[in-house]
Amino acid sequence: MIPAGARSAPPYLTIIVTGRNDDFGGDFNGRFFQALHFNHQQLAAADVTHEFVFVEWRPIDKRPLLASLLADEFAELKSLPLRSYVVDPAYHDALSLNPRLQFQEFIAKNVGLRRARGEFVLTTNTDIYLSRGVIDCLQRRTLEHGVLYRAARHDLRPDRDVSAVDWDLLEDERNCEVVNRIKPPLFTNASGDFLLLDCKTSHRLRGFNEVYRVAKIHIDGNFCLKAHASSVPIVDIGAPVYHVGRGTFHAQKGMYRARPGEAPWGDMRWRKSGVVYDNGDGWGLGLAPERVNDRGTTFLTFDWHAVGPMVDLGRVVSPRQRQERAS
Repeated sequence: MIPAGARSAPPYLTIIVTGRNDDFGGDFNGRFFQALHFNHQQLAAADVTHEFVFVEWRPIDKRPLLASLLADEFAELKSLPLRSYVVDPAYHDALSLNPRLQFQEFIAKNVGLRRARGEFVLTTNTDIYLSRGVIDCLQRRTLEHGVLYRAARHDLRPDRDVSAVDWDLLEDERNCEVVNRIKPPLFTNASGDFLLLDCKTSHRLRGFNEVYRVAKIHIDGNFCLKAHASSVPIVDIGAPVYHVGRGTFHAQKGMYRARPGEAPWGDMRWRKSGVVYDNGDGWGLGLAPERVNDRGTTFLTFDWHAVGPMVDLGRVVSPRQRQERAS
């Protein structure tokens, strides 16, 4: 792997993913490593300069860090630009307003977003494969600043053999179970799997919602609402991304239909409120002390000064208020 800071020129693209060594959805680590290999190979072949930023949130006690396993997996791949951040689990407890939430995905993504070096930043998930069309868009370098790009997600059938993923597998329509279609003005369906925006605008919006912390579901769609209310155009990039299977949420959501408040992702009905947010200056744990080990992994150590207020209703605003401020 290329050590952190080894390149002086910023890459064209930063890809941010999160996770931990918890076997989520089965062989989480295997799916993660396989997708990272594939995407890196395709971007490198297209000469798209890029880096991967991995954020490990709430590491599992007495298990190896996923950041360490990741470093071992790619130790011999000298071309891979990878930076890893491990967040002290005390931040999860300090920031959570819902004891059922096990993983605060979007605060974790904010950690990576705040520290991204690329001209453009893609927040996505560990089992997402970029399509040829997306790679082509990146290779042409025709992306515009100040525009949020979205992509429809194609879910592969769970009965398909994904031990070796290639273009034939991904592009064969017979292997697709669900197409998560997107439509204007917000393009929100499965938005957490592909949100591509230039770094400067991402920082102006201050990432995902850290004010509302009782659910992790629909935080991605809420980011699209904030972008739209902040006069950031949202467009379909015109090519899909591929996802291995439908995911744990789709598999389990029926179990909580009659008791939505007990779901491990939080009550999904909150999205109907239609409000946006203003994260504080310390968004993305920007004030957290950092310590780098000899393998280049950065640890965010716990400090109460890095934790925002428990309740800050002054930072929850309506889209109309947002548009009035921007005008």
